[in-house]
Amino acid sequence: MDASRKTVLIAEPQSVMAPELRPFMDDNGLEGVHAGTLKETLLTIQNQRVDALVLDASLLEEDCTFISIIKGMAEDLPIIICAETNTPEFESKVRQQRIFFYHIKSFGIQDLEMAIANAMNRPPH
Repeated sequence: MDASRKTVLIAEPQSVMAPELRPFMDDNGLEGVHAGTLKETLLTIQNQRVDALVLDASLLEEDCTFISIIKGMAEDLPIIICAETNTPEFESKVRQQRIFFYHIKSFGIQDLEMAIANAMNRPPH
C-alpha cells in the first residue's frame, strides 16, 4: 500500500458500497479498505492510518455509542454515516455524535462521493 495515498475505510456487513465506490476511489488516488463488522472497523482504525470512515448505519447499535468509541480513538476522523432509510430520531442521534456527513443511500452514489471528496480535502486540525 502506498503511504502517500489516503485511505477510506468502508464498514458495511456486505461489500455493496465498496465496489460502487471503486471507480471514484481509483480516479482520486484513494485506497479503499473494507471492514464487515464493528470489531474489524476498530481493529483497522487501531492498526493503520485511516483518513475517512464510511460507516453503514446497519452496523450501528440504536444508541450510536460506537461512534463515540471511534471518536475516542481517532478524534478528527471524518465519519460518514450511510443509512438505507432516514428517521428523524436516528438522524438526530447520529448528528449529536459530531459526524462529518449523513448520507441517505437513495440520494445516490454521487452524493456519497462528494462527501468523501470533501472529507479528504478538509484541512487537518
